[in-house]
Amino acid sequence: MERSSLTVWQFFVLALSFLIGTSFFFIPGGLIAVAKQDAWIVPLWAGGAGILASLVWLKLAKQHPGLSIVQICTKVAGKPLGGLIALLYITYFVQISVFITRNLGDFMKQTLMPLTPLTVFHVMILLISGYAVIKGIETIAISSEFLFLVMTATFIFIFCFALTEWNWNRFQGAFRMDVWKTVKETRSIFGFPFLESLVFLMLFPFVLKKRKKTFILAIAVATIMLSLTTFFTIGVLGVTRASHDTYPLFVIVQEIHIGNFFEHLESTIALLLLVAIFIKLSIAYYCSVLGLCQLFRITRRFWVTLSLVLLISGLALGYDNVVENIEFSKKYDFEYTLIYSVVIPCVLLLVTRIRQSGKKQTGESGS
Repeated sequence: MERSSLTVWQFFVLALSFLIGTSFFFIPGGLIAVAKQDAWIVPLWAGGAGILASLVWLKLAKQHPGLSIVQICTKVAGKPLGGLIALLYITYFVQISVFITRNLGDFMKQTLMPLTPLTVFHVMILLISGYAVIKGIETIAISSEFLFLVMTATFIFIFCFALTEWNWNRFQGAFRMDVWKTVKETRSIFGFPFLESLVFLMLFPFVLKKRKKTFILAIAVATIMLSLTTFFTIGVLGVTRASHDTYPLFVIVQEIHIGNFFEHLESTIALLLLVAIFIKLSIAYYCSVLGLCQLFRITRRFWVTLSLVLLISGLALGYDNVVENIEFSKKYDFEYTLIYSVVIPCVLLLVTRIRQSGKKQTGESGS
């Protein structure tokens, strides 16, 4: 394993950036289409479920200190079966990287550069993220610290100016949702972004102290920020407009006009999305490469990283358009992610407990 360590602040920034990076852009519109004026409540219970799931991951990591999820699988289930489960996790990390990459391509092609082939966007962001992966997790963390502050300051600037369009009347009819129906129709938010943060089981060994508190705090802050963003979107655009736009935040920025000085700021929000995707993609990409190196005992990351550029960019072309991506996420993302984020970790934790109790009983009978 790479001999690196992350500070508490760096780990917090990485976790928070991963959770909110692309969520700001892609989640509010879908939530508002289903839950209307009450859409801002949905992230709150989804974040609560994410914290409960994280407790399982943290407990599993505590039972196997210094090991990633790939190494835990081979240790608990043995090399044949455990290796297969570890390979499934690596495949899952690659799939997350694929979705992040395609999200960037769809956004850029739909909003700014409609004539540019998707592959151009994919290869460009993958090469940049790949370079960061080759340099290591500390490089990703340090760059994320700076980019996170820039991204946060720019978002605050945009939100302050967009408040000129705020209207409380757009919340009329609130608190009328059917809770069970809303949970069922918005269940994809449990998978993206909260259960996806399972990837940090690959990064826990790099955090030497306050890992549990920092990770839970990152999920809690991301939950509140996502809820506030959805609330803000409703207040500025209204339910009808927000629910019919794929990227409502981009529409808000497009309509900011302050005199003849501040206008056409959509390029700014595009840069913010590039920054957010770079951080999130670098984390998922790094976990994919690290998992392959650990499973197959590869000492150099360069060729693994380079080969994954071709694989991820190719797989990112696997569906036709952004609508198909959204429909897949709505129907299958939660159930698919649940297997990796809850079912398998619980089984691994249960097997660990059984083995520990068996060793304890053997030790007591021997004495």
